Amino acid sequence: MKKRVPLRSMAMVPTGIMLTCFLWQVSAGAQDRSPAPSSNTNRLLVLQPDAPQAFFFRQTESAYQTGKYPTYESWSEPYGRLQGIMGKCLEEECLDREPRNALFFRRFKQQHPRQAVMLHFNGNARDPRYHTEPFFAGHWIYRQAVVITEDVPAENGVTDIAVQSVRDFRIETGRYKNRNDDIALFGMTADGKHDWNHCEQVQLVSVNAKEQTIRVRRGCYGTQPLAFKAGASRAAAHQTEGPWGRNNHLMWYYNYATHCPRDANGKTCTDHLVDDLARWFSSDGILADFDGIEFDVLFNNTHGDTDGDGNVDDGIIDGVNRYGIGVVQFAQQLRERMGDDFLMLADGALGPGGSRSQRAFGIFNGIESEGWPNLNDWEFDDWSGGLNRLLYWQENARAPAFSYVNHKWIQPVAGQPGVTRHPDVAPARHRLAMAAAVAADNAVCFSIRPANDPGGRPGIWDELRGGARGEAGWLGKPIEPMQRLVAQTPDLLSGAASMPADLAKIIQGDVSTQWIDGTLRITPNDPAATSTTFRIPGIPTSGPDLTVLATLSADPMPGYPKTMARLGSVGVTDGRVRSMMQDDIVTGMRLRNQTRDRSLDPATGAKFSPARVSIAEETFDAFSVHPPYKATKGATFWTVETDVEADQSLCFALGMGPLSPRRSDGVRFIIEATVLANGHRSVARTIFDETTNQHEWLHRSVPLDDFAGNRIQLKFLADCGINDNSTTDHASWANVRIQQSNMDSLPSQPAKRANTWVGTQPFTAGVYTSAIGSPEVDIEFRIEGGQAVFLHRISVHAHSDVLSRRFENGMIIANPSPRPMDFELPSDLVGWLRHIKGSPKQDPKTNSGRRTGPTVQLGPLDAVFLERVDTTSR
Repeated sequence: MKKRVPLRSMAMVPTGIMLTCFLWQVSAGAQDRSPAPSSNTNRLLVLQPDAPQAFFFRQTESAYQTGKYPTYESWSEPYGRLQGIMGKCLEEECLDREPRNALFFRRFKQQHPRQAVMLHFNGNARDPRYHTEPFFAGHWIYRQAVVITEDVPAENGVTDIAVQSVRDFRIETGRYKNRNDDIALFGMTADGKHDWNHCEQVQLVSVNAKEQTIRVRRGCYGTQPLAFKAGASRAAAHQTEGPWGRNNHLMWYYNYATHCPRDANGKTCTDHLVDDLARWFSSDGILADFDGIEFDVLFNNTHGDTDGDGNVDDGIIDGVNRYGIGVVQFAQQLRERMGDDFLMLADGALGPGGSRSQRAFGIFNGIESEGWPNLNDWEFDDWSGGLNRLLYWQENARAPAFSYVNHKWIQPVAGQPGVTRHPDVAPARHRLAMAAAVAADNAVCFSIRPANDPGGRPGIWDELRGGARGEAGWLGKPIEPMQRLVAQTPDLLSGAASMPADLAKIIQGDVSTQWIDGTLRITPNDPAATSTTFRIPGIPTSGPDLTVLATLSADPMPGYPKTMARLGSVGVTDGRVRSMMQDDIVTGMRLRNQTRDRSLDPATGAKFSPARVSIAEETFDAFSVHPPYKATKGATFWTVETDVEADQSLCFALGMGPLSPRRSDGVRFIIEATVLANGHRSVARTIFDETTNQHEWLHRSVPLDDFAGNRIQLKFLADCGINDNSTTDHASWANVRIQQSNMDSLPSQPAKRANTWVGTQPFTAGVYTSAIGSPEVDIEFRIEGGQAVFLHRISVHAHSDVLSRRFENGMIIANPSPRPMDFELPSDLVGWLRHIKGSPKQDPKTNSGRRTGPTVQLGPLDAVFLERVDTTSR
């Protein structure tokens, strides 16, 4: 044990923390009263049928900037021109928002009673300096714990603590690489759990890997220094996110798990969070006049230790995601406290294809789609997945349904950790994202802002206010549902299965099918199956475009609420090829001298991300990976399950970064195969092992004859090599697929897959691909869980997934194809439509005010907003 003389500043409380404590005391003094009186949300403009519904997003929270907005009037005037505002008015994530933001937002609501005023609130984590006094140590999530190996005295200041291993403690971490870990020190109970009643919160100062010690600042976040016994105590870093802003703090993860430890009053993390929100929104609370809340980054899953045994469980106990269930229970508990006259929304596009988003269907009123289809998808690769999310929530939200698209795309700025910028894209891309939202009954706000309006007021996209018309809701009420042009084209499936019942004869996969009352029931043959996977093979194609529409439902998974829909996907592949690069893969790490694999931890330097990777003149969809290298070594891996047929091979390409030939001693690429049958797993078998440091695509093929007729798990590892040298080990697994062994090395087209939710009620999901290059394709389905899936209807069309929708005052048309198209207007609209007259600083060429003829021309990845011509000026 080594002791340091306390630094003088340790005894001082930073001014920001003192202010936070003061504000908490003022707020906490109020009784936990009922929510504010009914605001009659149904009167809100954003809930009326007149489209487009539009509001200002977080640019409004700049109200706290007194230099920019010296008075309420100087702030409110620019933001009163749409149908509402949303922003941060608390300091759970960002400093300086209180109290001015809440006061301005409340006054805005009183001035504009029909405009929506919404709080933007982090649903995943909280700054530990912000109103955390009622919470206790078990209400947060921690990373892997390590044993304290020397006695620790109860002392103020800075202490060096000897631990079993320092590899999981991070300095210069967080979004901007400018923060150190927050750590909890625990005693241990007789059953090996953290002793929540003997816990001290500390801040990491430094790490000494040679001595296996961590230097910490004692007695932080309202705790007092305690003594800890060697071998009977542990240290665990908090699971954190952020900070969201260079001067803000790391945020501690909420423990929503159903088994979250309870404090002395029997309360869980959820109980305290609901208490906080109910108090803030109460009739005398700081947010009394608000219409609702949007929970940013509210996930269905988590990372870390949720039950306090010191081991990472990710909230999954006995195979059940008890964290995800806990999130739904939190939503239900809050709904019961707030009532139905209060809007509750949450992120709906987290993770690949929205796969990590909360699933509080029927409880929340809708979702935020932050970036549509995704934050980095201005090529609209996930057009279908994005639509599936919007449409499913519209059908399965609590009334009144209210979802919105936050028009936002970002890309990283090289050499500046945590810094992003908006990409430069053609105006057509902006229109296409907004058109999809409006067609699917979603409101729109925008983080990508057009040029300012005259007088320096924040600009508004022409499409959202009808250009020169200058009013949200300018299209009026819809007079028809969203139309998909493919529905008017021939169904290619009719040749393969002229009657729906015929599908049962041609479906392939380790499943059983049963035709029941006009619906095909599909169940896995393996009672221990964790997913239901099947395909319809040999669908003839005609041209490069193909759209599949499939109406699905499913039994709920056991142990989960019935409303928690299952994650599914619908895919289109070359009939001879099956992609392994799926959204539902599992990632992890295999560390040296560890007996079991672990979840992927970015703090170790381990990286995994889907990407388009180019080497020389070849570009592929790839998984870019890097082995762990910070304080530990080993491999980054990903796994996928698949069925193997006769005469099939696993094909893929390996690649390394441009600096690797000079600086890296190579990455060891390893593939392991495990047979899965009747709930049992065979011993993993290595089927591929090769090391390379070359910056070129190495195309490889591995015969799978030994596994024909079996379902297997494939594990793809990228290891730093036998020398444990991980320098510039930037590696890629690309174009990974299973195909017939006698095929050419590359498939004729990339696979396309779109995620969807599959619940107990039928829902029609779509998948569109624009690059068909084979005479036949397979339609693949994958739904999590081994319970029954029901296929109600399916159709396949050789056409792009063009959308249109008519309104009282106009029409929108959206073309997701990379090729231009001509759209023939309905005969009753010919001569009655014109392009909106837009701003000269946006896209005056398209939004020119010119009349349309019988046909409207759209460019690639384009959309148009058309207004109806007044009869007197026809």
